[in-house]
Amino acid sequence: MIPPQIPTRRGMSCWTVGLLSCLGAVALLVIALAIMFIVLARRPEFQQVMSSGMQIAQCQQNMQEIYAAIERYRQRNGGQYPKDLNELAPRYLAEAGKLKCPADTTGKPVSYQYLRPQKDSPETSPLLQCDHHVVLNEKVPVIMLRNGQVLSASQARRRDGLSAPAREAP
Repeated sequence: MIPPQIPTRRGMSCWTVGLLSCLGAVALLVIALAIMFIVLARRPEFQQVMSSGMQIAQCQQNMQEIYAAIERYRQRNGGQYPKDLNELAPRYLAEAGKLKCPADTTGKPVSYQYLRPQKDSPETSPLLQCDHHVVLNEKVPVIMLRNGQVLSASQARRRDGLSAPAREAP
């Protein structure tokens, strides 16, 4: 007796079809996201937000360097804070240009508001503040505390007890 022949499969299995369908869906999703990003990147609002973000990052870096200069000043002056930020350059802060925020267009040599601490001020009291950043018509303050921590806009609003950001007139 001859055993029956097992039929051979023709075409693809259902697993292969399912896998190819999933890969096709993922590829379409990636292409759609890439097109959306390209279209979004050309919008002026997106470019302004990106530019503002870079300026805020540079501003925070300037604040870190100013903070280090203030600490050097305090070490050499018996723990006393400088009367104003101009006392830092050039002895404690090598570049006087660090006293100017990249978003400041006023032309003043010092952009940052210096809030000189009193002897009984807590470590969480503000030391430096910059109010020159505007993102999508919202003022974005950058604040450095006496302990060296830099607050973001949302942290600053929560700290000040504000629920919504202050809007600037367009």
